[in-house]
Amino acid sequence: MGNDMEISHYMFAGVGVALSILAFFIKRNKWELEKMNDRLRQLEIANAGQSKDLAHLTKLAEDRREDVKNLFKRLEDK
Repeated sequence: MGNDMEISHYMFAGVGVALSILAFFIKRNKWELEKMNDRLRQLEIANAGQSKDLAHLTKLAEDRREDVKNLFKRLEDK
């Protein structure tokens, strides 16, 4: 009977250590996921800003193109 108690005690200790190690790795993975989510959020924000800038630059280029077309049209009309 005493031998069974020692085995049971060691089993509980082993399970406790295994759970502690498992909890550590789960927490570490959670931290890594949080870091990746933060980085992804930053990239999405930067991308949104770049898309807005690109749309603005495209509009400016189109406006300049229309200006050039109008200038050529005026020159042809003279």
